[in-house]
Amino acid sequence: MISLSLRQKLLVLTLLPSALLTILLVSYFSLTGLDVLEEQIQSKGVSIVRYLAPISEYAIITGQRDSMQGLARAAGAEPGVKGVLIVDARGRTLAASGRISLTADLLQQPIAGPVLVADHPQWLAFAAPVVRSTDDSMPPLDLPGFVAADAREVIGKVFIELDKKPISERRQILLVHGLLALLLVLFVMSLLSTLLARQIVHPLQRLVRAVRAISSGQWTTRVQADSGGELGVLEAGFNEMAEHAAEARRALQTRIEEATAQLVFQARHDPLTGLVNRREFEECLQRALTALLAGGDQFCLLQINIGRLKSVNESCGYRAGDELLRQIAQLLARQLRPQDCLGRLGGDEFGIILAAATAPRARQVAHELCKLVAAYRFIWQDKVFAVSIHVGLTPAVVSALSGQDMLIRSDAACLEARHLGDGGVCESRSPKQEEENRRPSLLSGEQLGQALAAGQLRIEAAPIHDLRANAPAVKLCLLSMRLPSMQASQSYQMLIDAAERQGVAQAYDHHLLAAAIELLARSQSSPTQLCCLVPVSASVLETAATYEFVRGRLAAQGVRGQGLCFLFDEALASAHTSRLMAFAQQVRALGCQIALGRFGAGSTSFALLHTLAPSYIQISPSLTRSLPGTNSLTALLRAILDITAEHGVPAIAGDVADVPTLETLAEQGIAYAYGPVIAPREPHLAWFEGVVMRGQVVPD
Repeated sequence: MISLSLRQKLLVLTLLPSALLTILLVSYFSLTGLDVLEEQIQSKGVSIVRYLAPISEYAIITGQRDSMQGLARAAGAEPGVKGVLIVDARGRTLAASGRISLTADLLQQPIAGPVLVADHPQWLAFAAPVVRSTDDSMPPLDLPGFVAADAREVIGKVFIELDKKPISERRQILLVHGLLALLLVLFVMSLLSTLLARQIVHPLQRLVRAVRAISSGQWTTRVQADSGGELGVLEAGFNEMAEHAAEARRALQTRIEEATAQLVFQARHDPLTGLVNRREFEECLQRALTALLAGGDQFCLLQINIGRLKSVNESCGYRAGDELLRQIAQLLARQLRPQDCLGRLGGDEFGIILAAATAPRARQVAHELCKLVAAYRFIWQDKVFAVSIHVGLTPAVVSALSGQDMLIRSDAACLEARHLGDGGVCESRSPKQEEENRRPSLLSGEQLGQALAAGQLRIEAAPIHDLRANAPAVKLCLLSMRLPSMQASQSYQMLIDAAERQGVAQAYDHHLLAAAIELLARSQSSPTQLCCLVPVSASVLETAATYEFVRGRLAAQGVRGQGLCFLFDEALASAHTSRLMAFAQQVRALGCQIALGRFGAGSTSFALLHTLAPSYIQISPSLTRSLPGTNSLTALLRAILDITAEHGVPAIAGDVADVPTLETLAEQGIAYAYGPVIAPREPHLAWFEGVVMRGQVVPD
């Protein structure tokens, strides 16, 4: 489709109808004029032959050829007459004038009266009969409507031929006049269209250019509002609309900038506390490390974990826990310098970058923060809570690989600080120390996976001794894994934490569970019933893979699941209670058991005892460490044992290192215990062959 401009469309709308109308009018008047002219010529021809026929009668009757020739010449002298012919009744020529184009057949045709006998493009032929009148002495006069009666004798015929040249000339004149009229109309209409274009098209074109300019981003574009009528209103309206659009754009741009700034702030800050988030904190840490490598000041990294947050959440709800985090963040922020960086790393973890600080100064600050938080009391409604923190400290060294490496070191140190109790501060090992005794948490996922594949993770059995009299003939053991480089005092939970962080927890769990099921299969030939407690990670709850793995291994080994007990940390059970209940229902259908570890460390312990109905509970080491002489811990332990006894759940004390503690536990009614004072950890197959299969007795 042809695209036309507004000017072209206006010209078409004005010129085309005018041209068509002019052509129609010229054609109408031309055709009408030609018809009138042709009628006049025909009337002239009929009149001539009507006049010539009567006056030729006498000459034909008398045979006076000279008279007939004179009549022919006189008729031929009329304007427009090309030829005159007078013939007798048999068609023989009597007189002629000019040029006659009629054929012989036409001359012999009977003629009743004056009539048009031939219509040629260039001429017209008319004829009339010559009749003998009743009175021979006087020829009949030329009367209108003269017609020879039947009783009257036709003695001849007269023919005349008229030229059509006047019609052609008139047609040419009319054509020329029509073309001139058309050109005149087109010229006039073109002038009118030009005037209309100036009045309409030009303002509209200005508006179009202004619209295109605004669409290209030229928001200050305006049009000159000098037109009248509706166009003036349109121009003024456009300028007003453009002004509103510019204002709206400015307002929108302002909102976008504010929203962008807000999004940038939200992307870099924690929405709960307003502190920088983990991402921004890591970037700040990396910048500080880069500055150190370039010769800048030394700094230290503190990683802080808040204790008793879980108790606040469970007792008062998560709103109270959030408020506690906000208040702790404000408390810490007030103690720091402007050049220091405080951020929330996630959950109950905070990080501090102490600028221009040595390790001794950082330890001093860490202890001051611990004292400050210990003196603080969180109040929610009618409840008051004491709060504590644990601090992991990592001095920045030039040999540090990255900020992420420092965070891993601080996380490991913070984990060790937890074992020290409330207000514990622990400094991370130096690179040299870590090279000598590398923590499992510092292993990469690839290294941990390779250790699993290569069998470098040694499976150990910790025998669990029954402290009760008349104990049932059931051998209990706690299976765990560790690297040869790990210290004997390091907990298996540290390796589980490392596996979870590095994404190999499922492989870890399945490897340990497979070993436990293999022991159960071997113990079928022994009269002693075996039960293996297997500490597992949260990965077993995330998918159905672990359940399918255990079900398949039990079926393949032909072993019932009664001797397999899944040991879940209390913190894990509190965070995933609903999923743990569903998992427990599945594995109990296989005959397996559920146990809770580090029981009593949180305020949800008793609720979990009722909800999950575990087969065993493992008392938190914090309740059994330095147990002799600590009446408060003894009272708390006594209350836990009383409640668990009501539910018929035996308690297990772990990592018992001395005889006084073991004796105190026995007095308090602990059913089971394990640790160095009972028997050292040893390879699970060696323990199984020596104790289960050969019946060696663990010394009291």
